[in-house]
Amino acid sequence: AGARCPALRSDNVHYVRFIGAAPPRRGGPSPWPPTSTVDRMTDASTRPPAPIARRWRPAVLEALVLVGCCCAYSVACFLAPVTREAAMAHAAQVASFEARTGIDIELAANQWLIARPLIAQAASLQYAVSFFAFTAAALAIMWWRRPDRYHQARNALFVMTGGALVTYWTYPLAPPRLVEGNGIVDAVARHTSAYSSLFGTLANPYGAMPSMHTGWAVWVAAVLGAFVWKRAWQRALLALHPLVTVASIIATGNHYVVDAVAAVAYFLIACALVAIAGLLRNVRLDRPKS
Repeated sequence: AGARCPALRSDNVHYVRFIGAAPPRRGGPSPWPPTSTVDRMTDASTRPPAPIARRWRPAVLEALVLVGCCCAYSVACFLAPVTREAAMAHAAQVASFEARTGIDIELAANQWLIARPLIAQAASLQYAVSFFAFTAAALAIMWWRRPDRYHQARNALFVMTGGALVTYWTYPLAPPRLVEGNGIVDAVARHTSAYSSLFGTLANPYGAMPSMHTGWAVWVAAVLGAFVWKRAWQRALLALHPLVTVASIIATGNHYVVDAVAAVAYFLIACALVAIAGLLRNVRLDRPKS
């Protein structure tokens, strides 16, 4: 029988598989030392962290974009070419519609709230603070917890708010608190005078349709419940936010019932448009290039 090859010996030699080493250049020496798996792991663990500016720059830029859009939205609402006569005429139309359909609960809700000062103060504070605070917090949570869904959620918020802005320009509507003779008291002005003064100076008082307090509250509950907190009890707690918001906007005399209904419709339309745009973009990216 032929001679057998001697068995390979280890003799306490540790073998390391080298990967990613650059091929030797023609006519030149091989690169040394080669890059090994151990070297790569060591380099990754000892590599200094990225500078703070580099890590936070996208968040700062996004925050600036959001602040700029918010300021532009406020200015556009303030500059809406509306008249008091048109706003009051539309208010009469809305009140008549609600009376025919039996959903004109604004006066009863307002009287109930005004008779309870502590609850009225809490509702007025919720109306004044939650509009921006909860929405900003939801944007930050989505940015931090679900960056893969952040732009989809943000774009839906932008589309919904843009649609509301168009409506403010084309269909001015006086809120119940500004309609004379209906018996409704402005609870927010009574309990949060600073907010009312600022709102009266910088905002469009006839932008009641749709209620973006409601639209943004529904958006907060929907995106956080769909992408972040998905347990039943968490979603139930999130749902309290739009429910409390709808109750406060009606009872404080700032909106009609149909304003809240319209806001939910704007939210659903915005989500559908963003979803369709995403599907079309994916189809375009998946299409083979000729």
